Amino acid sequence: MKMTDNHATRVLIIEDNPDDVFLLLENLAHAGTTFTNFELAGSLSEGLKYLSEKDVDLVLLDLSLPDSRGLDTFQKINNQAPDVPFIILAEPDIEDIAVNAVQNGARDYLLKGKADGDLLARSIRYAIESNETAQSSL
Repeated sequence: MKMTDNHATRVLIIEDNPDDVFLLLENLAHAGTTFTNFELAGSLSEGLKYLSEKDVDLVLLDLSLPDSRGLDTFQKINNQAPDVPFIILAEPDIEDIAVNAVQNGARDYLLKGKADGDLLARSIRYAIESNETAQSSL
């Protein structure tokens, strides 16, 4: 799906903190982003189940979930959905792990509480578009 299509972008947010989910969605709304459908999973196991049943265009992935933490979280979900672009959501104290996830295939990382809606929307667009370019060159 191209970002220029009129189809809604499907984003899976794997995040266990409702306040963080609210802030993400609120920031995107303030940025005027209306092209996206969001689905939520509160744990890695819920996210893996969702990805086994449905297609998404992007995953926003928290690295600190109730059933998985750190780089292992990214590796498990990336192994299941290697063609889906991921943006890592990380607390500032684990930024080094988020950088490591990018070095291992994530498209980007954002620090919780530091990313406004414009930055988040741009990161989503870039991740999807760069993934489409990579997929079409295969």
